[in-house]
Amino acid sequence: MAEKSKKIFNARPLFYGFLALLLAISTSRYVFAGDVKYIIFDCVIFLAFAVFCIWAKNFKTLIAIICVLAFGFGWFFVGQANFLGKVYEGTCQVVGRISDNVNFSSYGNSADVVLKDVYINGKKEKNIALKIYIDSTDDFEIGDIIAFEAEVDRVSLFTLGDFNSFYFRDDTPYTSSVSADDFFVQGNSLNFDERFRLQVKDLLYQNMDEDSGAVAFALLFGDRIEVDDDIYDAYKTSGIVHVLTVSGLHVSFLFGLLGFFMKKLKVRGIYNFLICAVCLIFYTWLCGFVSTMVRSGIMGLVLLGAKLSGKCYDNLNSLGLAGILILLFSPLSALDLSFLMSFFCMIGIFVISPYLSKLFRKALPKAVADSIAVSISAEIGILPFVASIYAGVNFLSFFVNLIVIPIFSIIYPILFVGMFLVMLMPFLGFVFTVCGWGLNFVAQIASFFADATFVLNAEPLDIFLVTLMFVLFFLCSRFFMTSKKTKTVCCCCILVLGGVLGCVNLIPQDVSACVSYGYNYSAPIVMLTNDSGKSVIVDIGYYSYTKNMMRASKIDACDTIFVLQRSNVSVDTAREIGVENIIRCDAGQGLDEDVVVNFDQIGLVDGFSFVYRSYNDRLIGLEIGFDDINVFILRDLNQTDEALDFVANENYDIVILGKHDEYADHFSGSQILTFYENPLAETSFANNGNIYCNLGDKKFDWRCLD
Repeated sequence: MAEKSKKIFNARPLFYGFLALLLAISTSRYVFAGDVKYIIFDCVIFLAFAVFCIWAKNFKTLIAIICVLAFGFGWFFVGQANFLGKVYEGTCQVVGRISDNVNFSSYGNSADVVLKDVYINGKKEKNIALKIYIDSTDDFEIGDIIAFEAEVDRVSLFTLGDFNSFYFRDDTPYTSSVSADDFFVQGNSLNFDERFRLQVKDLLYQNMDEDSGAVAFALLFGDRIEVDDDIYDAYKTSGIVHVLTVSGLHVSFLFGLLGFFMKKLKVRGIYNFLICAVCLIFYTWLCGFVSTMVRSGIMGLVLLGAKLSGKCYDNLNSLGLAGILILLFSPLSALDLSFLMSFFCMIGIFVISPYLSKLFRKALPKAVADSIAVSISAEIGILPFVASIYAGVNFLSFFVNLIVIPIFSIIYPILFVGMFLVMLMPFLGFVFTVCGWGLNFVAQIASFFADATFVLNAEPLDIFLVTLMFVLFFLCSRFFMTSKKTKTVCCCCILVLGGVLGCVNLIPQDVSACVSYGYNYSAPIVMLTNDSGKSVIVDIGYYSYTKNMMRASKIDACDTIFVLQRSNVSVDTAREIGVENIIRCDAGQGLDEDVVVNFDQIGLVDGFSFVYRSYNDRLIGLEIGFDDINVFILRDLNQTDEALDFVANENYDIVILGKHDEYADHFSGSQILTFYENPLAETSFANNGNIYCNLGDKKFDWRCLD
């Protein structure tokens, strides 16, 4: 029967279509912004595929791919328009419901929640990522419908080139903050899925210790918010953090469990398929329809459908079908690292593991060889993305997975069945207790391997090199069905092209005077560089944001930080980037080692002159001069007209007003930057995100860094 069966998708159009759609969506914003690198990159990829299709005389596939690419370039902007919210200026009246997505800070003074069923100024709106400042965890309850007044900021989809995955996954295009003392509770309401998850969490915590209960909850629903940081770091460093994300591993366990019960109950055929589909959809809904779960579920259902119809299952086309369906429903998933890791993990397994398995079988039993091959192939598939997120690769992770996955294959089915049984019969809670022992044992294994010395710090790989890497794997695989000579020529071309790209990335970039302006958690940050390549920062942000902004602004190092908006700076960030001088005026409260200057005292550091400007002994802002450019940064407080006119007489080249854009008319002769849109401002953060200005020859070339 298997020999006579015909593949559903012989030419794998779904797989190629998925890759084309993924390529178009993920690069469209760069292509339409005129980024030459991405335009050339897309053209090279398309031409290579076109040559292959013409050589294979597969013109239908070529036409289909052209249509998919054209559609994908526009589909990104549809996804962007559906996600982005409005720009709200000033204080807004907000009403919303606190969902079960709650993360309490380690200091116990705040909680990050997702506010759903939101109304802003009386109109229905999308979710808000809300920070609540609290005195205790009893200040609110999950499900509380709260009303408050606060500023509501719109989230940018991209920050310094990085996609804001967390906001996207939680569907929160807005951020805001409020004190628990300043909101009013109007009632309490929980959805069924929230109530179900909370009940399961309570049962887990009643029968396990807090650490294993949090891990068990993450294992069941993918929600790892409450997992202890040390345990999470151990899972991450040892290479088994994927078990805390509902994915193909969970779906395979679920299908295996359902298959066992269906076989015992003698349920076959279409009824077996329908029961599995309903159970899978219900479980995916409980997990929040995460893309990794949806991908695995679609592939699992395609496999069941192939068996039911007697057709041969094609794994690449099944993967492509899942990818297309997800991207059609959620275009921005193409930029989400969890989505990319899930799909390229499977591509790595499908493309690489057959060769590794064949190699390992020469020295190992078939089952062991196949397991090792799959583990290594999956690690290779997600390597570029692991480097982007974790900056570390454990060479023993494949070995750790060989130990841990069999343990989880026992614990997970027990947890899954147990969450229904214990809800109905609480006296069976000892089942969770036993699972807790197993999870504690796994935590010990993860900690042991996390402390090993086989962890390599890895730099995020260039997107072009990553693409070439996967193209090379595909050309070497059995899926590229051509002669060895043709394969060798194609692989050599890819290697040469990769070497050229690598050398291009090593070419040092020219340094020119520039100004960068952005916001990190609602706090403004300004970076300035002079023609000599020296840089200073005004009000440093968190480390990752600061480093990304330095990279985007072509800044290698910074020796000096000025404190303006805050009384202090992030000392950890300053130390990590190698700052030597922290300068503040006598109005601030900083560290003993800070350099303290007086109001209106002229200073000089690394080719920058600076003055903390004041009026009637009140700080107005910071003036910085370099390369015949004068920049004034307003302190983000209310100022009098007299004070503004006093500093405006200096005729600054650039004035940064932040959220006080109403002061723009005082500086009409300057290049003005604001947070909110203002007709007198050259550009604004609310509309353009983080901003960069090249100051060469005083041409003031503004562009978006995001």
